[in-house]
Amino acid sequence: MNTPQTSPEPQSAIPPETSLWTIDDVARYARCSVRHVTTLREQKGLPFRKLGHLVRFSPESVKRWFED
Repeated sequence: MNTPQTSPEPQSAIPPETSLWTIDDVARYARCSVRHVTTLREQKGLPFRKLGHLVRFSPESVKRWFED
């Protein structure tokens, strides 16, 4: 029996804007390393939210920050 298989989304795809982004999503969007995103957050003011111990990013805020 053959069942259709869906291919996984490529890692380089821009993350969806329907939810908060993870640090990996921001790195994919900015095409940089996770370490660089951490530096941008800690030293350059990249906006983020803390949900307990989790760090999340608003897609709109990230895009606005990179445009400025």
